[in-house]
Amino acid sequence: MKNSKGLLKKAGLLMAILFVLGVVTVLTSAIAAEKYPARAVTVIHGFKAGGGSDQLAQVTQPFLEKVLKQRFVNVYKPGADGAITWKEVGKDTKPDGYTLTTCLTPKTQLNSMVNANSGYSMADFEPIANMLFDPGILVVSMDSKFKTFQELIDAAKKAPGQIRLSHSGNGGDDWYNGLMIAKLTGTSFNMVPFDGDAPAWQAAAGGHVEVCTTNVGVVTGLVQGKKLRGLAVYTEKRLPSISEVPTLKEMGVNLIEGSYRGYLAPKGTPKEIIDILADGLEKVSQDPQFKAACAAQNMVPDFKRGDAFKTFLAQEDEMLRKIVKEMKLAQ
Repeated sequence: MKNSKGLLKKAGLLMAILFVLGVVTVLTSAIAAEKYPARAVTVIHGFKAGGGSDQLAQVTQPFLEKVLKQRFVNVYKPGADGAITWKEVGKDTKPDGYTLTTCLTPKTQLNSMVNANSGYSMADFEPIANMLFDPGILVVSMDSKFKTFQELIDAAKKAPGQIRLSHSGNGGDDWYNGLMIAKLTGTSFNMVPFDGDAPAWQAAAGGHVEVCTTNVGVVTGLVQGKKLRGLAVYTEKRLPSISEVPTLKEMGVNLIEGSYRGYLAPKGTPKEIIDILADGLEKVSQDPQFKAACAAQNMVPDFKRGDAFKTFLAQEDEMLRKIVKEMKLAQ
């Protein structure tokens, strides 16, 4: 009987300790979130400056800094088409909200699916929010012999696998779009990967490759400034600021693609901090100046957070896995 009472007393004491610890944890988390962000937040990009990931940062973070009254510092660590950074943030970073990375759908998912050594998966992250959609575009140098999309395709059919097509890296959206264009037109290209959008389009501008598939937001100014010629955009309708560039659909190629861009935190980041970041980004998405900045570069504001963002990522994941299997893209 005494032993039973002793055990009950110990169990009660243990429950009390666990309760106190739980309360302390909740309070500590709430206090941390209340003060967040107390210092600068680092955003690590898996690509060089000037690409799509950086484009998201440059158009979004100046507004976010005003909303959250804190600096967001960009760090660029190119390599393995972003996998080095996504592995670092997803696997090796403290989940305290002070180190984030970008989510580039479908690139972030595709890289982990097709590259066996990527070292990360989407399960390593807490999705924060998607901010925008940046359509795809096919470009060549201004002195290229290819003046139209059809001329390019005709040449590719005459010399299968000979025309060099640059893209931002194996496993990314640009790589995927290049493969899809080849599949839908019955052609093949010599796919040339680079570490990010900037070196990919630079190779085309310099005549080191014949053509490049990239994103509209990355090269709008270059097309407008006659530094690159747009052959086709991967959109439903022509884009107002580069209306001379036709859509793939106009030429019978049913491909509407691009890059959805948002932010990720390491798995385990407190929900309170995720909510603070998502609240801030939502305010940015509603700012008329942010919308104007996106429109100037042909990027479409597309805000998703919470369950809506998670559902979107899950649906993309399911679709991409089917395509990877069908086209035997896994390496």
